[in-house]
Amino acid sequence: MMVLQSQFREYLPVLLLVALVVAMSFATPKEMLAERDPMAGQSLVGHTEAHTAPQLACEVDGPLANGSEESTIRSFSLTAKPVEWQFTSAGYVNAWTYEGAVPGPLLCVNIGDWLEVTLTNELSVPVSFHLHLRATPNGSFNPTEVVPGGVGIYYFEAEQAGTYLYHDLVNGNEGLGKGLHGALIVRDGVTEADHEIVVIMGEYQPEYHPGTYAATINGFAFPWLPMWQFEQGEQVRVHLLNAGPSEEHTFHVHGHRWLDGGEGRPIDNKFLSPHSAVHHPSVEAPEGFVGLSSALADDVAVFDIEMEAAGEWMYHCHVYDHINAGMMGHLSVEEVH
Repeated sequence: MMVLQSQFREYLPVLLLVALVVAMSFATPKEMLAERDPMAGQSLVGHTEAHTAPQLACEVDGPLANGSEESTIRSFSLTAKPVEWQFTSAGYVNAWTYEGAVPGPLLCVNIGDWLEVTLTNELSVPVSFHLHLRATPNGSFNPTEVVPGGVGIYYFEAEQAGTYLYHDLVNGNEGLGKGLHGALIVRDGVTEADHEIVVIMGEYQPEYHPGTYAATINGFAFPWLPMWQFEQGEQVRVHLLNAGPSEEHTFHVHGHRWLDGGEGRPIDNKFLSPHSAVHHPSVEAPEGFVGLSSALADDVAVFDIEMEAAGEWMYHCHVYDHINAGMMGHLSVEEVH
């Protein structure tokens, strides 16, 4: 029996891949999307409907301030609340959320803007809102916590364009692991991409969700991962983040390659360290990490993929245990005649 179990575990990733291919042969992307339509509008950022027109992850009104006296204050209101979050057809977790979803809302500002974030706490524990941007004291590395039933206001200046993870800092890895995270994009102009997708990788772990282990993208696991649809030849900008809380992930897309930002070589697999290991070494860094140096990989990456190959393509983490745990989805590239 032990031998059979060992063999089954060895071939489980292959069996899952075969099952996905078979499922695709009986259901079109639209049918598969409709099957989980009740969840499709929650935190799925990107192109999930039939192709219509170029679509960006977020758009920001108003001119770029670039630190001038014309800087705009962008106001956001978030409520930290408990939610029974359904992440797949038979999987639920008792999540801590910003605005009732995992991840929280996508926030967008222009470079030079100020963010004013009002946080209301409906949880039973103190929480905070933290960003890696220049902040007034209440938004700094040790942000002011908001007690249960309380309200706090945080201010940040968007001095540098980029993609950032926002999250709770009071509860350490538990806050990240239970769902208190989301993405911010700071614009420095109009993107040249046809589409943008935001991909936030993470895990639901037994330590924070007893009896559950799942590897997720944008809060969901297979088969409820985002199903993006593009046209052949389109340029897609990927905003990739690893919220963790404690595991390394990779992002791999079948049939396509893109240029690595560091070395300029073509790759088809991007590695990211967990957010806690990169930015907060004092907060339960994963076992095996030695110190916190620039030698570690980033927890955020932004890159462009040209959708050259028409067809139905898998995307997934290249750690087999994470594929088994649900970090596996598919995208569609429509042929252009």
